[in-house]
Amino acid sequence: MGAMRPLLGLNAVLALLVELALLVAGVVIGLASGLPGIAAVVLAVLLPVAVVVVWGALLAPRAPRRLPPAGRLIAEAVLFGLAVVGLAVVGALGFAVALAVAAGARLALGAAVGAV
Repeated sequence: MGAMRPLLGLNAVLALLVELALLVAGVVIGLASGLPGIAAVVLAVLLPVAVVVVWGALLAPRAPRRLPPAGRLIAEAVLFGLAVVGLAVVGALGFAVALAVAAGARLALGAAVGAV
């Protein structure tokens, strides 16, 4: 387990960073959606709130109905995938690619160390 400790720490740091980036992606998608003024702001608030609700209900360590590891891996991949597609659609291609690479690395590392 001692050799695994640095990888678990790296996985935790990557998880935090990509989860924060996922919330930021929701804001970016909402604001860049092309919707008129207040509708874009409402979407920019609702998208991250939806992510927090799903994450808190199904993915968080203390979630009331936490999915099993395989389910968490799939659910996280879907959330990150949707964010990447949304970012690409609104023209934030650099952010989309960066999120895809970072989230993919985090999910692969998490699966490898058994900490998804």
